[in-house]
Amino acid sequence: MKKARLVVAFSVIMLLLVSVIGCGGLAEKKDEFKVGYINADLDNPAWNAVATGFTDRAKELGMVADAKDAGGQAATQLKHAQDMVASQYDAAALSATDSSSANATVREFNGADIPVWILHIQPDDPDAAFVSMVDAQNIGGNYDAGKYIADSYAAKGFTGSAAEITISLARSNGAARHEGFKNAMDEAGIDLPGSNIKEAISYTRNEAYQFTQDLLTANPDLSIIWCNYDEAVLGAMKAVQDAGKGDQIIVGGFDGSPESLKAVMDGTISVMAVQPLYTHGAMVAEQMYEYLVNGKTPETVSTDCPLVTIENAETEAPKYLEACFGPTAKFPL
Repeated sequence: MKKARLVVAFSVIMLLLVSVIGCGGLAEKKDEFKVGYINADLDNPAWNAVATGFTDRAKELGMVADAKDAGGQAATQLKHAQDMVASQYDAAALSATDSSSANATVREFNGADIPVWILHIQPDDPDAAFVSMVDAQNIGGNYDAGKYIADSYAAKGFTGSAAEITISLARSNGAARHEGFKNAMDEAGIDLPGSNIKEAISYTRNEAYQFTQDLLTANPDLSIIWCNYDEAVLGAMKAVQDAGKGDQIIVGGFDGSPESLKAVMDGTISVMAVQPLYTHGAMVAEQMYEYLVNGKTPETVSTDCPLVTIENAETEAPKYLEACFGPTAKFPL
């Protein structure tokens, strides 16, 4: 069921977003399909943006859609899948708590012949079959941002070490994001010791704030903090500012919430590698519709991750706001 990966440029994503917001449907619907999305943690703003994109577009297309919150618990995730099987959903999407827990959840749908899509976190069992996957160029986006940071580091004459706050490395996208950033640091000869890699547990801004305080204490010469999700970069940014080290440490991140993009515009975050979270959810809803109504099997899609930097933020940040967090997203005042 898995198809070859298709890389989609962000300019194409912007055209797709126009379709998501303005198109009334791809075809005359045959029946009322019931589709669902199991999400790792709907309290997390980034995951919530993906879920909203999915349910918004599915409902626009005339499908009955909902998003289930796993609350970071693999058992809850599996229970949602079992309930969806019992309720005879026509299709399901999954953003799992990690790649390992995705296996049982996907196989639950496989056993009921319910087609399943993957959003961002791929199962690590090759027998866990899915129709397609939508994600971002995690290695490439984090590498590109790392290269930008390395260039800034050299231009500023910095000599200290780097640190990283990551999503779970047991997630396929977490491992990929770490790989991309580490490759950039290695190429630049910038030290990223294992003790400076902090792996999220609660995924909260406060957790990242505490991680950053610990990193600052242990590394007086720290020059870089890379955070591969929104809440982490916002927590790290505040900790750096509170410590009075805003001019001594380069802070960058991955995703693209209104708050993090605004921080780049304000100069307190140096770079964000952007992924179109809302549009990813909407793309899966469209793929489901085409599959259920027209029998079209989609290809896996991996979108590129353009950089919003201090230099280009005034023009670039507004372009990506809607694709990342939806049509109602606004920059904070």
